[in-house]
Amino acid sequence: MDPTTLFSYERHVDSRSLHGRTLLVTLGAYSDAGDAQQLIDDQLLNSLSSRVVGRLDMDQVYDYAGRRPEVTLQLDHFSDYEKPEILLHEVTAADGETFFLLTGPEPSFQWERVASALQIVVEQLGIERTLLLQGFPAPVPHTRELPVTRFAGDPDSITVRRTMPGTFRLRAPFTALLTMRLAESSHEVVGLTVHVPQYLHEMTYPDAAIALLGAITEEQGPQLPVESLEAQAGPVREAIAAQIDSQPALQEMVDGLEARFDRMITSGAGTEVPTADAIAAEVEEYLASFDQEDGGTDETKDTDHPDGPAPEQPTG
Repeated sequence: MDPTTLFSYERHVDSRSLHGRTLLVTLGAYSDAGDAQQLIDDQLLNSLSSRVVGRLDMDQVYDYAGRRPEVTLQLDHFSDYEKPEILLHEVTAADGETFFLLTGPEPSFQWERVASALQIVVEQLGIERTLLLQGFPAPVPHTRELPVTRFAGDPDSITVRRTMPGTFRLRAPFTALLTMRLAESSHEVVGLTVHVPQYLHEMTYPDAAIALLGAITEEQGPQLPVESLEAQAGPVREAIAAQIDSQPALQEMVDGLEARFDRMITSGAGTEVPTADAIAAEVEEYLASFDQEDGGTDETKDTDHPDGPAPEQPTG
């Protein structure tokens, strides 16, 4: 099917006047740990000048029955239908640089056609670098700087070398296919994945979005504001600290994660540093959890924390 009919620019927009160096992508996937993508969308669209310039035809690519939108029933009538949309925003950074932001849920159908349509958009806008943003639950402590690992269509495109510690076979998100198809057409594309403490990944965690915004700049993207996110992060940090301090089991778990994390980033004399295979095995347990949530088979691994059952989620 013709990919050129899947994406359309807004009626008031002259696509020939649109140009930008960077495209940020926050399309949904199988995980958005810490609500990192949603926080970034809210931060950029509410703190910077922006406008919607284009959209995908959702009726062709979205499974409404599988992921039903919400609507409000007010006594005898419906209102506030949450229409799913994949939108392309033109955003202007504080320094005047124009970039683009692609937001919305993961497409359910026609992945190859969607990827082709987005490749055409990238070429029309003169995009030089596409950055894909996502949060991932991982065995890291909230008391340390959150790691942001990178992947790319061409590994030479990565500016800051920080990759996953091994090779994994997992169920693909759409962004994985988009990365491959853009790279095959010689477009620079880099994925940024922030590792969110697995005991916090179901709550809104502003530190995850802050880490991703910093990584965008490291990967040659625009300089983006974090002030309002910092303001949100303070009370969340305090609430998490209070809950963990009040529960010895949680404190013990965090202490263990801290020790393991510190061994990974230091190489002091006499310190036992985990092997790549050991680190990969632990990460693979968390990847396997997505298969289980998505109807996986009994072949997937047990995802209980190595030190015991996963603790109750702290709330902010």
